[in-house]
Amino acid sequence: MQLRSSRRGTGLALAAAGAAAIFGLWHGLALVPDAANRLRDDAFYEFTWAANVAAGRGPMVSDGVSTSGVQLLWSLCLVPVAWLFGAAALPVVAAWLGFGLHCLAALWLWLGTRDRFRGLCTGLCWLGNPLLVRECQNGQETALACLAAVGLWLRRRGSASAFAVLSVLAVLARTDLLAVVAGLSLVRCEGRPWRAAFVPALCLAISCGANMVLGGGLLADSALPMAWLWHHNQALDDPAGEGWLARCWWFLRPVLLGGPFALASAMGWGLLVFAVVRPWWPASLRLLPLLLVGIAKALGAGDLAVPAFAAVWLALLPARRRRGMPSALLWFGLGLLAITALHWAVRWYPRDYYVAPLAAGAAAALLHVGRLRWMLAVFAIAQIVDWPRVAPEPLLGQTEMTMAGRHLDLVLPAGERVGCFNSGIVTFHADVLAAPQRRHAILNLDGVVDARAFFALQASALDAWLDAQRVRFVVDNPVQFAVDPSLPHACGRLFRADFDPRLDLVEVARFDLPFVDNGRPGGDSMRLYWRRGRGERPTRPAQAREIGACADGARLVLWPAAAGATLQVEAADGSRSPLLSVEVETVVLVRLGKDLLGTGRLFEAGSDQPVLVMPL
Repeated sequence: MQLRSSRRGTGLALAAAGAAAIFGLWHGLALVPDAANRLRDDAFYEFTWAANVAAGRGPMVSDGVSTSGVQLLWSLCLVPVAWLFGAAALPVVAAWLGFGLHCLAALWLWLGTRDRFRGLCTGLCWLGNPLLVRECQNGQETALACLAAVGLWLRRRGSASAFAVLSVLAVLARTDLLAVVAGLSLVRCEGRPWRAAFVPALCLAISCGANMVLGGGLLADSALPMAWLWHHNQALDDPAGEGWLARCWWFLRPVLLGGPFALASAMGWGLLVFAVVRPWWPASLRLLPLLLVGIAKALGAGDLAVPAFAAVWLALLPARRRRGMPSALLWFGLGLLAITALHWAVRWYPRDYYVAPLAAGAAAALLHVGRLRWMLAVFAIAQIVDWPRVAPEPLLGQTEMTMAGRHLDLVLPAGERVGCFNSGIVTFHADVLAAPQRRHAILNLDGVVDARAFFALQASALDAWLDAQRVRFVVDNPVQFAVDPSLPHACGRLFRADFDPRLDLVEVARFDLPFVDNGRPGGDSMRLYWRRGRGERPTRPAQAREIGACADGARLVLWPAAAGATLQVEAADGSRSPLLSVEVETVVLVRLGKDLLGTGRLFEAGSDQPVLVMPL
């Protein structure tokens, strides 16, 4: 009877884990990842870095300076791809290389675990994890970092040399994994803390050395700029500091087993907390955590999924006899928690992909409790149910960045130096992929891949630095040049003390996908500005014209717009619908999807003569 029950549990666990893998891969994979789906602007920094190294231009992204602002191991992995297949292949290959590393981590969980069945079920759940499936295709180092986190856990008892090599690779894959290395080193050298410090110190020294060589500083160029800007603007918006404690609590709250952990795996982190707490939690108080979670929920608290799962398991499976605490799992969890604390509570700059390695903590917890076969099945089913927690990211606005990078030459002569804050996609298309006769040198302005720009921002002297760099034009979303510090990413005050974008910047062109923005004020389009008084303003085309068709059937139209003009499209019944309006005289490159083409006749509001007729 017991054997039959065991077989039934084994079959149920395998079926549920297989379903989780199939469901996750079927619903989560993008067959053609691009800048509008999966690939983020930050990934294009690494593409540009790798392409420039492969082409012999050096480890640079922003024109004229080398940088340590990329995750080094991943970027180095992309160099041979760029060298063998060309830079244009990087967005495609990087996304699928990330998926391959995601699968490799699942395989390692299976074959690297003593209980192969437990490892198989855990690996299948890893394959279908909704956050990992999405983020492994983001073009960044995320899948490599997750693979490194899995490897650190599975090889925590390996030889000293193997663990040291893996640790160095992990930190070069993503610097914040240093916390995980430190935690597991303490477990490996229990009772000998000085010896435990050797591997983390080695990793830190190699990382800092690479940063010094590439960027000239101990920290990577990308470590401080965005967090500094966020804190700086918050301080300007609240000079009296009255809301400082509220903001600290706002960013600290998720670190207390809140949303980031649930995003990685709500039940997985609930199991981790349960496994660590269970050995010493009194059985007589097994219902107390559940009661406390219920009270917190009744009082309006959110992000309780992880504590709720932990409380449920403590209530259902109290410890019957005292066992030693799983110290390795505890320190692994604390190392992963430190990653969240760094990006949320310290930097105040949370991003979903920072959370992805936390899934390794969930996998470790599942391996720990997986001797209960039914627990494997429950975990897999919970993961499927948990899918709505990971929504697709709104990246369609990045299409406008792609338009700007590809088509700056329509409004600017080749060779112009252009400043840009969100410069990854723009640089890749305008500098790396562009033909020499159409190429523009792009300078990164937020300092993520250009330490010179960050120093200028800190001194509120970006305007003078742009003059020194002979930059006459800047391109980005209008919010980047705003002077209101309450607006996210507003940098206008950092140009100079009396900077006014309405007076100092003159719009030359905008790149617009109608009815799409990036979710922030002033994020409706990418706009090219001439810095008033720096040379001559570019000449403006006299007539609207079609630039070309896109692979999906969309059309690109160049429209020289007068101040206050509205572009309309004619429907089949002769009626007209507005596409976009402009407040100033400018040139608009607009992308019209097939659903917006109508009859192919475009009008300016108030005129019966079409400005352009496109053959359909």
